[in-house]
Amino acid sequence: MTLYKYKLEIENGIKEGLKKLNLSEMNFQVRETTNPEYGELYSNLPFVLAKKLKKNPIEIAEKLVKNIKINKSIKIEVQKPGYINFRIDYEILCYESIKNTIEEPINIINLGQGKKIILEHTSVNPNKALHIGHARNLFIGDALSKMLKKTGHQVKIMNYIDDSGLQVADLIVGFKYAKMSDEPPDNIKFDSYAGDNVYVKINELYKEKPELLEKRKQILQELEKESEIQKYAQKITTRILKNQLETSWRLGAFYDLLVFESHIIFSKNWKDIFEKMKKLKIVELETKGELAGAWIIKVKNKEESDKVIVRSDGTSTYIAKDIVLASWKIGLIKDIFNYKIYGKQLNQKELWCTAINQHNNNHPEFTDNNTAITIIDARQNRLQKIIQNILNELNNYKNSKEYLHLPYEVVTLSKKTAISLGFKIENNETIHMSGRKGTYINVDTAVNFIKNKAIQETKSRNPEKSIEWINDISEKISLAAFRYELLKQDLNKLIIFDIENSLRLDGETGPYLLYSYARASRIIEKSGFEPKINNNISNSLSQDHEKNLVKTLSKLNLIIEESIRNTSPMRLSKFAFTLSSNFNSFYEKSNVLHEQNDNIKNARLALVYSFRNTIKLILEMIGINTLEKI
Repeated sequence: MTLYKYKLEIENGIKEGLKKLNLSEMNFQVRETTNPEYGELYSNLPFVLAKKLKKNPIEIAEKLVKNIKINKSIKIEVQKPGYINFRIDYEILCYESIKNTIEEPINIINLGQGKKIILEHTSVNPNKALHIGHARNLFIGDALSKMLKKTGHQVKIMNYIDDSGLQVADLIVGFKYAKMSDEPPDNIKFDSYAGDNVYVKINELYKEKPELLEKRKQILQELEKESEIQKYAQKITTRILKNQLETSWRLGAFYDLLVFESHIIFSKNWKDIFEKMKKLKIVELETKGELAGAWIIKVKNKEESDKVIVRSDGTSTYIAKDIVLASWKIGLIKDIFNYKIYGKQLNQKELWCTAINQHNNNHPEFTDNNTAITIIDARQNRLQKIIQNILNELNNYKNSKEYLHLPYEVVTLSKKTAISLGFKIENNETIHMSGRKGTYINVDTAVNFIKNKAIQETKSRNPEKSIEWINDISEKISLAAFRYELLKQDLNKLIIFDIENSLRLDGETGPYLLYSYARASRIIEKSGFEPKINNNISNSLSQDHEKNLVKTLSKLNLIIEESIRNTSPMRLSKFAFTLSSNFNSFYEKSNVLHEQNDNIKNARLALVYSFRNTIKLILEMIGINTLEKI
């Protein structure tokens, strides 16, 4: 496990050292250094102790080092003004790093130990096609689920279908009362037609015909009953969901369970939890003002306003349904759903869904999870905090279960990309998306646009290849470009998406990662032999750029642990680029195939094998399919 193994050993050594100094109850960190001159790992513990002991950090560091007993292959150094650095013997680090990665499967740390997690992502309202903002949600969720599974977690992936909310009601108003056709024009997907045309137009019509808003209010009430309107809405949302899933599968995301919001409403358990909330005085009946007759959550935080949970007309708001769903996820209430098989997905995996009148007893276990992760954009922070507080009250503030909201910032289009896609841009440098205004770009449109550009490049590089091969390769390149562009950013950072930048073969892009893997595969294919490793392989990998690649490979489990701890695929995605950059630097400076010295040639080829296997694993974990040729 290389650096991660050494990190654990160092942490244990420090803990024992603290015990000797009667300072065992101290929180400290061992982290990767940013400057290789200071070794591979360091600890800031002396600075933590300095506050408590009122002493100089350098004095504490020197005293602490004398009490740390660890492996002789780790050299401990004190650095001003008080850091403790740890330098790993390169000979051992090199041997272990290559040995751990030269053959598949690579040994990955088991962080989960079988912990049960339900992870909700995508969850697009069934009134439109997925746009690129939704794609960020999907890619984060899909990558995170793959990372969690690889590290020993039992993960169930859930997609929440809000088939009874305002946006569905808007569509029904459009079809039933604004006389819009419920059949799309030829060659237009129904989800695109519903969102791009009907949904946008009906929101414009509300301004001209406010009486339609009253119709929407009536439809919302009908959606919570077994009515003709509810049955019609179900047909509409089923068609849209089918198209949405086709897009998700194209992007490489698959699910275990679809949860329909309407099934929460029709579940008797909603009333049970509502009564429990009344009993605990989590909700109160408002008796005066504009909210008279509504049940509201009295928010204790003075900075927050009260939240309606049930409207005065008896219809429930989305927060009411979210509370039930969150309680179900972590087992605070008994299972409220029946289940049936929805169908087979593109990868031939069975997809389950909630049901009302049907039930398949052979369904997997979906509820009573240790942790629930809900991926929703940062605009929902306030709502999610309210839900977390309510769950704490319902669970009597026990910490046995965890409900985690994973927020992320939205995606905008660069001015250049927006213009190329047909948007009119005046002074704005970027375009913010809005479903009601129709200012967004659907995922299918974006991927097709990227793919067409990839086809041109792939054709020019491979003129002898068939149309089928070029099409298949270009599809994978476009998906890698799209996915990586939305994964490599901090979750709390707004993304300005630019199609041209995402397709570059140089720089921090998905195609660059594919190119690096393909280059390594080509070297191995041409080599004609499998390398052997021995304890002194480091003697043949002594140049700085070779050492740099070896040390980068040694960080794999360290980076994986950090990514899981932060519940974010960004760090692992960034690491894929760093690793690829270091590999390409190594290849440009160190001859592999034409090296005359057999020991050096063997060692360098071993390093190529290690890189290829490692980058393949990382790309699998973030959901990018590799290509042997690009």
